[in-house]
Amino acid sequence: SLTSSRRQKTSQIELERLFKNKILPSFKRFTLEDIKPLDIVNLLEKQKKEVCNDRVKRIKNLLNLIFDYAYDNDLVEKNPVQSRSVKSVDLSYSPKNTRAYTTEEISLILKSAKGWFKIFMELSFKLGLRTGECMALKWNDFDFETEKLSLQRSITKGVITEQNKNSLSNKNHFRKIQLFPDLVKLLKTYYEVRPSDDWLFINKDGRYYRESKTIVDYHLKPLLKEINVEYKTLYATRRSYASVMSFGGENLEDIQKVMGHSKGSKITEKHYIDPRILKLEHDKLNAQKQQDIFNMMIEVENKSSQSKSA
Repeated sequence: SLTSSRRQKTSQIELERLFKNKILPSFKRFTLEDIKPLDIVNLLEKQKKEVCNDRVKRIKNLLNLIFDYAYDNDLVEKNPVQSRSVKSVDLSYSPKNTRAYTTEEISLILKSAKGWFKIFMELSFKLGLRTGECMALKWNDFDFETEKLSLQRSITKGVITEQNKNSLSNKNHFRKIQLFPDLVKLLKTYYEVRPSDDWLFINKDGRYYRESKTIVDYHLKPLLKEINVEYKTLYATRRSYASVMSFGGENLEDIQKVMGHSKGSKITEKHYIDPRILKLEHDKLNAQKQQDIFNMMIEVENKSSQSKSA
């Protein structure tokens, strides 16, 4: 709680949960001085088998924070988390082989989706929104004159995180995105029959969606089953956006700006862009585009040479 003012509410809740469920059960019979580097190594190795590496890193960082505070206040002689053996625990990121929806599947999904869910999927696919960002959209986030969307909040596990310029989060949830012209038309039509003057998407009780699971279980999965498309998670729409735009020729930095990734981040290319979205026809189309560029450049050079000769 001493550092809680530095982080968002959801992050603080997550750290408290990790301490209660992961750290305390292992060390509740220890005093701080009794905890050795080997004990921490054993805890981290055990957790690697139970949770993702990102969660294990948070456990390690939380332990480091606790022991730093204890050391600063002369409660321990040194911080065991800083020992060589603890630092040697391999916590390198091992991404899941999450797939994106193919261009053919995207087309079928957007053609088949109806009502508010069509708008939800259009925004998810065409703007690469995080699911929590899409769930948290309000009408006043849209400026139809400039045709821009200002992302100002996100929903995670029922908790709304509003824009906070002083936040230390490295995720750029809060950004402005230029809307596709077709999206503007679609949104204006949806506005005429909007179910709420506040939120874009509300459930049957008239409230905003607190969990993406509801959308997945009652809307996405039934649609995919109906049109015979394999379920690849709702978040895969974000990977589909990155892949489509990348293979379509969009600049990587522009893709990152829209997605809220840091400029120059390797995450975008390594874990979001999936060549499996493409069909053979796309490869042939790209080859034709490259040929046209090549021939155009050669033709310019030939004309330049001929004019000099003349």
